Amino acid sequence: MILLHSATGVEWQSPPKGTSLKTLSEAEEQGFIAVRGEFQKRQFRLTELGLNHVEQDKRRLEARRN
Repeated sequence: MILLHSATGVEWQSPPKGTSLKTLSEAEEQGFIAVRGEFQKRQFRLTELGLNHVEQDKRRLEARRN
């Protein structure tokens, strides 16, 4: 979830420091992100499913605060 929330839109971007390959692989397998590149040059971006999931989660967290 931290990986998804760290994304800024659907543009290609580097994963946050400390993100493991396993985390990227799991998010990609679930269809939340697309991954390109290898090793240190790896980048990700949110898919439509991932973007919808993040927006829904942000609304849920906001409703919980109020």
